[in-house]
Amino acid sequence: MKKLIILALVVFAGWYGWNHRDQLLHREGSHEAVIKNDASTSLERVRLTVDGQTMVKESIPAGESIVLPFKINNDSDFKLVWQWGNRQGERTWEGGMIARGPMLQRHVFEVDDDGNVTYHAEPKGQPVPSEGSSGGS
Repeated sequence: MKKLIILALVVFAGWYGWNHRDQLLHREGSHEAVIKNDASTSLERVRLTVDGQTMVKESIPAGESIVLPFKINNDSDFKLVWQWGNRQGERTWEGGMIARGPMLQRHVFEVDDDGNVTYHAEPKGQPVPSEGSSGGS
């Protein structure tokens, strides 16, 4: 009887795996948020909130960028909060838009010395521009 139960479990696991193979083998990708620090000082305690989830990076040195992968379940906008490495106070930016759907995107946030944020989105299949290169957007 014990062997029959084990055989039934193995058969069920095989049937389940075969019928759900696309979901098991082809994982969905994720969106990317690229935060570029174009300022002359570091960004500290950086928080990016989208669709109710907050991603945190402790520091982004001047002239560098980070990539934060994320997934969403609903349409959402973005909220970016940071502090300057050498100035008092907290800065906040809200805007942009991401739609729930199958198309994966890269969302780029460029922070300048005045605290202005330039935002743009692009399909994720495009390569991330390297530092110092100019891209037409």
